Amino acid sequence: MVNLLAVKNEFVQHVAVKALVLISEFVFATGNNWDEFVHLLCCSLEMAFTRMLSCSFENNNFDSSDVDFMLQHGLMNCDWSTVAGIVGVLRVICKHLKEDYDDDLVKVYYDSVNSCLLKMPWNSLDECWNCDVVRTKKSLPVNELHLSNLGAMDPGIRFLGTFLQLLCTLVDRNDFVETGCDSADKHPLFVTVMNLIPRLVKWCLRKQEDNSETCIIHYMKHKLLILMIRLGSLSCMDCSDSFSRLEILHNYFQELLLQPLTQFLSAQGCLEDSPFLSSLSDGETYGMSSSHLQRQAIFLLLDCSISLVSQRGSKENHSDCSALSSYFTNNPDPEFDNFRIKKGLLELYKWIQKHLPSEVSINRENYSEICMNFMSSFLKLYLHEDDLLFEVLLQLMSISSCLQQLSGRKDVAYQDVKRDFHFDLSDIFNSVYLFHLFLSEIHYDHQVLLDYLISKDTGISCVKYLLRCMNLICNSWKLFVEFPLSGELSNQSSCKRRKLLGDNPQLVADETPSSVDNNGSIELHSKNFEEDNEYDFKHHNIEQFKKAAECLLSLNNSIGNLHQKCLFPYNPEVLLRRLRRFQELCCQEKLFDRQKLE
Repeated sequence: MVNLLAVKNEFVQHVAVKALVLISEFVFATGNNWDEFVHLLCCSLEMAFTRMLSCSFENNNFDSSDVDFMLQHGLMNCDWSTVAGIVGVLRVICKHLKEDYDDDLVKVYYDSVNSCLLKMPWNSLDECWNCDVVRTKKSLPVNELHLSNLGAMDPGIRFLGTFLQLLCTLVDRNDFVETGCDSADKHPLFVTVMNLIPRLVKWCLRKQEDNSETCIIHYMKHKLLILMIRLGSLSCMDCSDSFSRLEILHNYFQELLLQPLTQFLSAQGCLEDSPFLSSLSDGETYGMSSSHLQRQAIFLLLDCSISLVSQRGSKENHSDCSALSSYFTNNPDPEFDNFRIKKGLLELYKWIQKHLPSEVSINRENYSEICMNFMSSFLKLYLHEDDLLFEVLLQLMSISSCLQQLSGRKDVAYQDVKRDFHFDLSDIFNSVYLFHLFLSEIHYDHQVLLDYLISKDTGISCVKYLLRCMNLICNSWKLFVEFPLSGELSNQSSCKRRKLLGDNPQLVADETPSSVDNNGSIELHSKNFEEDNEYDFKHHNIEQFKKAAECLLSLNNSIGNLHQKCLFPYNPEVLLRRLRRFQELCCQEKLFDRQKLE
C-alpha cells in the first residue's frame, strides 16, 4: 500500500489511503496489535520524510537499520506523495478514533504521533526552505524537491496542506467536549504542535508572486488560523503561547486585522458554488475569502488578548518559539502579571483605535453613536459565519467581565493603558448593548434564535451565550431597558416573522401585557408605557426594549412548547428558568410604570 502512494495517479493514491484506513479498522476490530500498526505508520512517515529531505541535500546518512526498514516497507522510492498519503491515513484514523472515543486508544495514538513529530528532521526542512529562498533571490535553478518549486498540484504543497489538516484534527477540542474527556487536551502532543507553528507559518506562507497560487495561500492561512484558534482553547496552553500567536498574527496576518470591518459585506450573501458566485468579479470573490480570513484573524487577536488579560500565575515556558515570551516568563510574578495585562489591553486598544474615527473622544457629543456603530459593524461581520458568531460574542462578554474586574480593583496596568487613549474599552464592549444590537441585527426574530439553539454547530455556544446574557440582563435591568438608540442604528427594518412550531400561549404569564399572533409571536401591549406624558422616557428608547422583550418572550414560548412535546434536542430547563425570570421583570416593569402614572 505504501508503494502505491508513490504512483503518479491521484485515483491510485486515494485508493491506497482508503485501503490503509480499512486495514487499521480491521486490525483494531480483531484486537491484533493495533498500537503496533499505528507505530509502524508513524515510523514510515518519519523515514519517508527523512529520505525526501536527504535526497534534496544528496545526503544519505542512514544507518543499516534505517535502510532495512525502508527496504522492508517500500520506502526507498518514496516521494512527497508517499509522505502526504501516510499523513492522510493518520488523519482519517484520528477522526475515526474521536467518533468512538476510547481514552486508552487515543493515548496510544497521541503517544505514537507525538514521538514521530519529535523525531522528524524539521531543521533539515528549514535548511531546505532557506536554500530555496536564496536560490530564488539569485535566480538560480531550484531542486525539484525543494519547496519553492512546488506548484498548485505538486505533492510538496499537498504534503503541507495534508499535514495542516492532520494537526487541526488532532487539536479539535470539540471532540473532547462532546466525549466529556477532561484530560485528553493536556497531552504533550499539543505542546509539540504549538512549537511547530512558527516553522509551519514560514513554510506555508512564503511570499508568492504568482497570482495562480492565491487560492493555495488563502487555504494555508485558513488552516493556520484554525490551528492557532483551536490551540488557544486547550488547557495546556499558557501566556507564552499567547505571546507567540500574537507575534505570528502581526508578522503574517496584519493586513487582515487592518481591513475595514464592512469592506466586503455586500457579497456575503452568496453561497459557495451558487450561480450568483459566477456573476461576481475576481475582486468580489477574493473579498469573500478575505472576509472569512479577517473574521478568523480578529477572533484570534481577541482570544490571545483576553488570555493575557485574564490569565494569572501560569508562567511555565514550554515553548521555544518566541524570544519575547522566553524573556518575560522568567520575571517575578507581579511584574509579569503587570506586563501581560498591559500587553493584552494594548492589543485591544490599538486594534480598535485603527477602526474608529481619528477624532473620537469620550467628551464628544457623538461618542456613544461611534461606539454603537463600531459594535454594529463588528456584529455584521460575524453574522455571516455561524461557527464563530457565538464564540466571538462569548469572547466579548469575557472581555467586558475582565474590564469590570480590573476597573473595580483599580488595576494599575489598566489605568496606565486607559490614560493613553481617547475612548474606553468598556464602552465598546458593553455586553448589554451588544446583546441589544445582536437582537436588532437578526431583526428580533425569535425563530432565528431557535434555529441557532437547535443547530448541531451552534447549539452549545448559543445556549451558553443566552444563559450568560439572561443572567446579565436580570442583574442590569435598568441598563437593558434604557438602551440608547442613535445614528444609523435607528433605521433597522421591521421585525421579520416566521411560523412558530409551538402553539400554546398559556406559557406566557397572565400578568404580562401581551398577546400572541397567529404565528405564535408575542407582542407586548405598549399603551401602559406611553399613555401619560408625565412619565419621562427621553433617556431610553422604549420601542427597542419592547422589540427585544417580544423576541425573548416568544423564544420562551417556543422552547417551552417544544420541550413539552419532547421535541427539543436537549434539556432546556436552565434556559427556561432564566427566560421566566426575564418575564417576571417585564411584569414588574409594567407595575412600576403604573406606580409612576399614579
